[in-house]
Amino acid sequence: MIKEKKIRLLTVYLIADIIAILVAYFYAYFFRFYGYIIPVDPLKGIPPLASYLAVCPLFLLVHLIIFYFQGFYRTRLKRPQIDDSFLVALNTLLTILIVMGILNYLYAYSQGAAPLFRMTFKISHGFLIVYFISVVILISFLRYQIYFFMKRRFARGLNLQNILIVGAGEMGRTLAQKLRAYKDLGFVVKGFLDDDHPVGEKIPVNGGIEVLGKISDLDEILSRGGISEVYVALELKNYSKILETLKTVHKHIVNVRLIPDVFQLLTLKANIQDLDGVPVISIDDVSLRGFNRLLKRTVDIVVSFFGLVVLSPILLIIALLIKLTSRGPIFYLQERMGLDGRQFTMIKFRTMICDAEKETGPVMCRPDDPRITPFGRFLRKYSLDELPQLINVLKGEMSLVGPRPERPSFVREFADRIPKYMLRHKVKSGITGWAQVHGLRQDTSIEKRLEYDLYYIKNWSLGLDLKIIWMTIKRGFIDPNMR
Repeated sequence: MIKEKKIRLLTVYLIADIIAILVAYFYAYFFRFYGYIIPVDPLKGIPPLASYLAVCPLFLLVHLIIFYFQGFYRTRLKRPQIDDSFLVALNTLLTILIVMGILNYLYAYSQGAAPLFRMTFKISHGFLIVYFISVVILISFLRYQIYFFMKRRFARGLNLQNILIVGAGEMGRTLAQKLRAYKDLGFVVKGFLDDDHPVGEKIPVNGGIEVLGKISDLDEILSRGGISEVYVALELKNYSKILETLKTVHKHIVNVRLIPDVFQLLTLKANIQDLDGVPVISIDDVSLRGFNRLLKRTVDIVVSFFGLVVLSPILLIIALLIKLTSRGPIFYLQERMGLDGRQFTMIKFRTMICDAEKETGPVMCRPDDPRITPFGRFLRKYSLDELPQLINVLKGEMSLVGPRPERPSFVREFADRIPKYMLRHKVKSGITGWAQVHGLRQDTSIEKRLEYDLYYIKNWSLGLDLKIIWMTIKRGFIDPNMR
């Protein structure tokens, strides 16, 4: 049901994005060459519209592909405005760079061809500037108008889905919370039916949802009308009640949906497959499979390679200063645990005295740790000691974004006392992550960090990776606890 509504709504978004891109494209052409604000080179003249029409499908295709991988067509009705604005601007910038790269390659390649096949067309930089501004404004404007229209439509009671949940236990409350997260799609949880809670009690879910009656009251409540969906969220020990509930619902024209008890065990995502007619549920599946993993790896290779090239002067200066300010090697090599529990050697700039753990053994570093050298404290404060990990990323042992890797001895300790800790090893470890950009570093709660790591794994998208990188650039490099 949610999937069907999201498909319909996201189809509207897709059409709106296409309209916005096309309108912005033609507006940019006419504003640039006929707007009399940006002067036209008299030697070149006004390029024919047919040339820009030939390039328009390429702009449209690249825009939509990047939007898809940013997660724009897999989300709820509305996200924070700053997220949408940033992602639309980033999408447009990447689209312009990709299209310009393709056109420049074709232009250079065609110069050796016969005059008939030689490419002479080049896109105006003034056109690109106008296009960038107009397409960001138009896409953002249309998306907001869709959200505003749908919100007013649901406020008038049109196309609402009134939902009754049978079972106010943990599974029922979790279901109610998730349905309320989609209230912008028109889902309204009217209440619970439960035998273990008194009628009229407010179950503490998003401000409180009332218990409307006992499970035996289902027939009476459905007879009153107004309920379009019934969700059965009872534990398997209540098998007889589940059967009676299904029999009662089938007397009325409402949709019934059964939540399997096994879903209480899920932390990540469930994947239901068909094995020759037998449904098989994969528990704790991840999104980073197949093409998504290839896409993330491609980004890691490109960014880490160019990062090492661009930052090489800084890396050289840091290496020299480490050598001049303290005795010992420049780099600190340490065994960490990554994807699927495989161990690898993580590379960092050395920030501590030599043989810092000779007497203590493996221990967590503290912000006021006396073993940290003065220059090492500076490196840690601005996370500069992490830069050599770009080598780990290039080698495929780490990713730019992911849960921070821990030492094997700590992993064994945490796995014994923290449930589901090993789930964070279903993806590659990262230089930065969702926990780090929210201020959760080594001196913070392991349980809280795990909560953020599992959120990242469950909700991964290229857009989320780009957001984390952006947040890292904005505020993630500086460690406020390191003085």
